[in-house]
Amino acid sequence: MLASLVRARVAVIALFQKLPWSGWLAWNIFVGVAIARIHPRRFDSTFAAYLDAAERLWAGERVYNPLTLGDFLYFPISLLIHVPLTKLDPVSAAAIVLTIDAGFFAWACAALMGALLANQGRSRDALALAGVLLFINIPAAWFNFKGIQAQVPMTAAMIAACASMVRGRWNVASFWLFIAITVKPLAIVMVLLCAALVREMRLPLLCAVAAMLLLPFAFLDWSYLLEQYRLMGLKLWLIATEPPLEWFYQADFSTLVRALGIDPPASAMLGVRLAAALGTLALAWRVRRAGGLHSFAFAVLLLSGCYITLFGPRNEYLSFIVLTPSITALALVMIARADADYRGWLLILAAVGLGFVWHMDVNSALKPAIVLAIYLWLTWLMAVPTRWREIVEGDETLRAKASEPAVARAATGNR
Repeated sequence: MLASLVRARVAVIALFQKLPWSGWLAWNIFVGVAIARIHPRRFDSTFAAYLDAAERLWAGERVYNPLTLGDFLYFPISLLIHVPLTKLDPVSAAAIVLTIDAGFFAWACAALMGALLANQGRSRDALALAGVLLFINIPAAWFNFKGIQAQVPMTAAMIAACASMVRGRWNVASFWLFIAITVKPLAIVMVLLCAALVREMRLPLLCAVAAMLLLPFAFLDWSYLLEQYRLMGLKLWLIATEPPLEWFYQADFSTLVRALGIDPPASAMLGVRLAAALGTLALAWRVRRAGGLHSFAFAVLLLSGCYITLFGPRNEYLSFIVLTPSITALALVMIARADADYRGWLLILAAVGLGFVWHMDVNSALKPAIVLAIYLWLTWLMAVPTRWREIVEGDETLRAKASEPAVARAATGNR
């Protein structure tokens, strides 16, 4: 069995070494097929709902129903973006949005791989590895592409923010997080982590959130918009406090514990979410204190994805694409350094497994269990930040950085 796995690993590596751009080829074919297969039957429950809500917002009708878990629940600004699309044929509008989303997602993944590998002398490999990352994430992207889900551009913007943070471009990172939270409120997790831990990003992020909330007032009646914000707040509270079985598509920590025969009250689950938020913040803080932009920025992205999928309100079984690209990127960084690192291959298996749609019982139990295992592993790594930095930056890079001050002092003394 072990010999078979080794042969399979060698064969996979040989394939991508011989055809380094095959991942990009597969991704582009996939995107072309997804665009060609656009049909209202596929996006009726998602993209069509965005268009319908945008029409109601522009007409001054009620958008949010605080008595139901379904229906629209994003910020009004995201609907304003969709208003021009309501003037087009729905299929044409869907094709435009999907093309933009696919290109944005691919660019963000390439930027992330380039940022992570820049300090390891693997810059030339980064673009080819980004194609591998995209290829691995086709299962996760497929079901989101069919519905033209907002999860895709939100994830792309979060990834772009991480790539900018790696390079210390705080204002650019804040801009991408503005895009992320404008598209979907769940990006607030990464926004709050960055605002709490990065002094340079606090003011830009405050301005970004203010702009996201206030810009719609330039286009809509103030009293009407304030009422919509009030209804949205009530709806978000309902989502955060309802038992998990109330939402058929849910797949998170609460559905996992129910699958184990535990039936906690909604108030207890809310407490778990709050405790997990503090724990996630503590881990990111430890990594931040240890230094290293690569390891910190990547930690924030991974922890945000884990928290959103495990503890975010009403996480759905299709929504794990917010995490799968980052764990794939981590896997490829590890495998590029040592192709026999079994942890990287396990992460790839996890990304593929999270991407597919299984039976509802499997979706609601197995997928959160996989994320929980990854989150606990990250917790173990980041509890001692040096362990995490070695994973992300490599032993040789860390040793080189540690020797820089001594080299600089010696050079100064010789002048």
